[in-house]
Amino acid sequence: MKQLINGVAYHYEWLAPFVQTQPTLVCLHGFTGTGETFRFLADDKKDTELLQVAPSYNYLLVDIIGHGQSSVYVHPYHYQFKQVLHDLEQLLDRLALQRVSLLGYSMGARLALGLTIQIPSRIEHLILESGSPGLRTEEERKVRQMSDQRLAGRLMNQPLADFVDFWQDIPLFNTQKQLSLDVQQAVRSERLSQQNFGLACSLQYMGTGRQPSYWEALSNLYEPNIHVIVGALDSKFGKMANEMKHIQPQLQVTTVADTGHCVHLERPKVFKKIIRQLLQEGPHEN
Repeated sequence: MKQLINGVAYHYEWLAPFVQTQPTLVCLHGFTGTGETFRFLADDKKDTELLQVAPSYNYLLVDIIGHGQSSVYVHPYHYQFKQVLHDLEQLLDRLALQRVSLLGYSMGARLALGLTIQIPSRIEHLILESGSPGLRTEEERKVRQMSDQRLAGRLMNQPLADFVDFWQDIPLFNTQKQLSLDVQQAVRSERLSQQNFGLACSLQYMGTGRQPSYWEALSNLYEPNIHVIVGALDSKFGKMANEMKHIQPQLQVTTVADTGHCVHLERPKVFKKIIRQLLQEGPHEN
């Protein structure tokens, strides 16, 4: 299904027929991914233990602009970080979702945090998987923008397969080389299903260098329950999660052993159980 919002067709999918009386979890994927990466979260009728952990949810998978079946070939203006947040808020309005929980991975986590800061009263749970509140200084952002521009140029001047070869080999994803060949091939196929233009625009206009710094806003964010999930082998994002916890004591950090950056991919059963447990929790006390 698609909704046309400000000239961008956003593809979305409910994992099961929408039930008005059930809460909704909106899932936002990472760079080079699609909403399909979270399909495994749907209730597995054979998994009776997990079904007992929390009440049923509506699971909404969204393809972020430039990815999957959402619009790709639109003006780069539409890829700007704040514009995407505006579009996502309107998508919730179009679907008559007044209050939701958000789950975001990496790029999706940055968007989920930004959307929560934008509409905190409409978010019940914010779950950030390997997410960042952004870079603290303008100088850091300028350096990152130049790095992302170089990557975007690489994308526009070489076959997508060459970029995917490079991208899957960066140190951040080293632990994924321990996954089964079937899983590795599925991830590669998802990346190869993208368009160079969409990925390049995502890097250049929606990358970390273009994201506002949310560190101060995070310290004052008390409305939703905030959870951060990181892999124990992802030292950069593990350190960042602890820094986030330091400035926002209500924030909860869950560290998954023997796991890298993409927890839901490397430990899907563990991740699924964590999500169910987090969604059943009430507000945290200071």
